[in-house]
Amino acid sequence: MAFLQTLLPLLLALILTDTGELKLQQDLQKDLTRLQQSNSHFISDNSILNPSVQTVANDMQLFSLIAYLELAKATYTQQIQGPHQVQQWRFEEGDIRSITQIESHIQLDTVVTQRYLNERAPTQRRITNNFTFHSYIVSTAAEPAKLYYVSETEQGLLSYKLGEKQVQLTYTSPKEGLSDLLPLYHQQVEKLRQDLLQQ
Repeated sequence: MAFLQTLLPLLLALILTDTGELKLQQDLQKDLTRLQQSNSHFISDNSILNPSVQTVANDMQLFSLIAYLELAKATYTQQIQGPHQVQQWRFEEGDIRSITQIESHIQLDTVVTQRYLNERAPTQRRITNNFTFHSYIVSTAAEPAKLYYVSETEQGLLSYKLGEKQVQLTYTSPKEGLSDLLPLYHQQVEKLRQDLLQQ
């Protein structure tokens, strides 16, 4: 019992001084490499007519600057809400006020009904799959959630936002169940973001 009483404060001290690991740079490199090596995607960008992998790469440079910020001076918090591990670094000074990293492990198990335009009867199909999403939200002094980046470990980059600019990627062979899960996932992340703003 005395050993436990000695060990517990040490473990708490280690947990409380944890500064976490921002995984943004690893995701940026992985996602860009995947995009450059494949043509099985479509890019939608509300700011230009002909988006390309090169325009995405140029935008990723801004996210890369965020990935290399000095986090030692930030206040770090971590919490788990359902399948979401939320890590946040808050800055007292400078234009960047917070970086939020949300890692989500979601198991999809659903039945999808497919309806047809012709006289064919609807069919049902069961979809089971595992997803690991990484979302990054960067808030500035002027605007909460000014930058937003979403990636799925196996699929790659899904979407990002830079101020008013919004970019979405669609894949010719999406991971099974991704299109069913993604709208719900975006709602959950938005709710987490709103909750964090109120803290």
